[in-house]
Amino acid sequence: MGETDVVGGAREGIRQSAGWARRVRAFGLLLVLVSGVLFALVPLAERDNRAYAAAPDCPVGTRSDTCRAAVVATVTDKKTDFSGKTHKYFLTLRYTDRPEGVEHRVRMDGSLQVYDSVRHGDRVTGIYWNDELRAIRFGSLTQETYRSPVHDGRLPGAFAVASLASGLGLLSYWWWLRYRPAPNGATQTWEPIAGLVAGLVLALGGFPIVLMGSDDGGGGTSFKVMAWATVPILLLSVLWSWWPVRRGASKVAGVAPPSGSA
Repeated sequence: MGETDVVGGAREGIRQSAGWARRVRAFGLLLVLVSGVLFALVPLAERDNRAYAAAPDCPVGTRSDTCRAAVVATVTDKKTDFSGKTHKYFLTLRYTDRPEGVEHRVRMDGSLQVYDSVRHGDRVTGIYWNDELRAIRFGSLTQETYRSPVHDGRLPGAFAVASLASGLGLLSYWWWLRYRPAPNGATQTWEPIAGLVAGLVLALGGFPIVLMGSDDGGGGTSFKVMAWATVPILLLSVLWSWWPVRRGASKVAGVAPPSGSA
């Protein structure tokens, strides 16, 4: 009876392990598929930015949705709003071509070179495209507005990188458990853990790199940074996973009784 219980318990353990492996594979495949959809959205999200970059300057004194219009304005106020750890930077502008008293409060984004440089009464130039204020110029300085990068590929690109790295990490873990299982009674090897660690590090590091990267049409610079960082991250993940297992094996070997001892 006891032997039957042992066999039944072993079979139940195998079924549970197989079920866990299937769930890991399914979730990994889902993340990879989601990343593919998100990568496909990046060019669509960047369509407006590409059109803006290619648009010519409007003739002086005219405005059109097909060109970039330069509108002169005067800075009447600047303010920083604090919300927890988030800082929001605003400029209030009065345009020379609008009735007296009509002002426009705009939130700034990116590097704060214009925001830090202007003072009350300074004249700046607002760059409009498609009836949206995209940037503000002050002398030789240019700074984007918060509305400018709203329709770009950084957000879907960041989630795509994180989903792909996480999914591949899970699939590598499943592959090692499925096709390179550890012998019965042996401790878990380091290889499956290395894939998980690499996927997690790439996901956690890639998301902010792409999200906060320069807006260069699809986040190309950020993706190149991620590509160059992949190999060293993989090497460090292998080392980080292999070293603890190696140390643990050495300690076990050190306390094991000599061969042939009573």
